[in-house]
Amino acid sequence: MDTVINNGRVIDPASGIDARLNVGIESNKIVEVADHPLQGDLEIDATDLVVSPGFIDLHIHEDPYVEEEDRFDVSIFEALLCMGVTTAIGGNCGIGSSRPDQYLEAARRLGLPLNLGLLVPHETLRRQTMQIDSYAPASTESIGKMENLADQYLNDGCLGISFGIRYIPGITEEEMSRISRAAKKHNTFIAAHLRDDANQVMKAAEEFIRIGEGLRLPVQLSHIGSMAGFGQMEVFLALMDHWANAGLDISADCYPYTAFSTFIGAATYDDGFLERYGITYDAIEIAEGKFQGQRCTEDLFHRLRREAPRTLTLAHVMNQEDIDLALQHPRVMIASDGLVNGRQGHPRAAGTFARVLGEYVRERKILTLNQAIEKMTVLPARRLGIAKGTLQVGADADITIFDPVTIADQADFNHPMEPPVGIKGVFVNGRLALWEGDMRLNNAGTAVALEPSANID
Repeated sequence: MDTVINNGRVIDPASGIDARLNVGIESNKIVEVADHPLQGDLEIDATDLVVSPGFIDLHIHEDPYVEEEDRFDVSIFEALLCMGVTTAIGGNCGIGSSRPDQYLEAARRLGLPLNLGLLVPHETLRRQTMQIDSYAPASTESIGKMENLADQYLNDGCLGISFGIRYIPGITEEEMSRISRAAKKHNTFIAAHLRDDANQVMKAAEEFIRIGEGLRLPVQLSHIGSMAGFGQMEVFLALMDHWANAGLDISADCYPYTAFSTFIGAATYDDGFLERYGITYDAIEIAEGKFQGQRCTEDLFHRLRREAPRTLTLAHVMNQEDIDLALQHPRVMIASDGLVNGRQGHPRAAGTFARVLGEYVRERKILTLNQAIEKMTVLPARRLGIAKGTLQVGADADITIFDPVTIADQADFNHPMEPPVGIKGVFVNGRLALWEGDMRLNNAGTAVALEPSANID
């Protein structure tokens, strides 16, 4: 065998395994999981370490592809790999590449630090049909063109369709429903950053759920901590349970922080946001540029919103109790919502998975280790319809090895890209991509595409 990992605590929620076992890798596949020591060209002793399926982050905002130079401007991909993520999904919140097909082709051809999938971003569909005014409804003709484009991008390998309803206030239920018919055709799911949050989040959730219920489509609710983390989480989760009991395939993702991040020019900060969150301007922190680390004044907020609307901000507004409730819910997965601009942004891009394992599992015991790994591996793999998230024989050899005693996030709001500690090694497609914090390969990953027949049960 090419590589063997001996003496580790193998945790694979997809197959119910939690035992001291040995894992063998040949080429890019797992070929043996045994209770006796294995021999290979590379032998790793994982005594006192956890051997897990590689983590899957189903909600990120991908690095840009620079077409003129035929390269990726890599930043967030490396940060994700350093915290054990072997597969990540971009195109979220309806925002993403202007050409998802071109992006995926370049990922296959050039390779990436990790595996990458994309959702069809609704904003891209709007721009390609010249529906530039995000506050205006789309024409019937444009909606038809967007549906056809979504179908084309799903044919090209995208995994689902994502809407950023908050960021396109002019979107109607008709527009969402028509475009979502392409997801129905491809037997996949729809995801959304909901239209509203805080006290209006229930109405916003029901709007999007109606689309899924009407088409009998799986529904993914994005980063619910920043949507219902203001005292509404208990009833929000009850709404999810209600629809799940009614037969709808519904789930959500959440990151383990009480601050969200978005551009200062986003519709999130339209008039009324201070009252909605019950805050003053100083709850908004500038995450990049000349004013990085400063809290907003009214003057600074409006000046940047007018002159530099793409400036990243951090909004310190959510309740810890609501985040805890979300992360414990069986239908909620771990995802970073990582967004990086010039290696600046929210620490979730570099800390999410280690933070969950260190703080929420080991220190606060909000989750068990098995529950956390399940939310990071098999559950997102099933939602995405990809053959990942397991250590079963025949599976892709995406593996994360970590120390459960020392793993912890190091990224904070002043040092958002600081890598975690406790990640021993990361294999991507059978290749050792990271070892003790050092990147060994930056091209072991590739594009992942929809596999409706994938069976990882």
